[in-house]
Amino acid sequence: MTKRRHKVFVDGQVHIRASQCRTCIFGPRSPVSTERRDEMVAGATSDEVGSIVCHHHLYQGEPVEPVCRGFYDRHAGYVLRLAVAMGVVKWVGDQ
Repeated sequence: MTKRRHKVFVDGQVHIRASQCRTCIFGPRSPVSTERRDEMVAGATSDEVGSIVCHHHLYQGEPVEPVCRGFYDRHAGYVLRLAVAMGVVKWVGDQ
């Protein structure tokens, strides 16, 4: 299975949501089941460099698809943590 490449790293910056969206898959209004969310996390973290993109930004044709804040807070791997430490993160505001 080939992983889809999302537009997380754009113009030299990693884009991460500044806060969880109202229907974040890690929140109480999640549009997916706990089992599905856990499958997504397992797939994204299996290689320590993956992430889950905010579902509000998927398939919208936007130039950026930021990392889900819920994912970042709970499962950020070393690449995301390094991006923050290096100052190459752009925190994307709420919708």
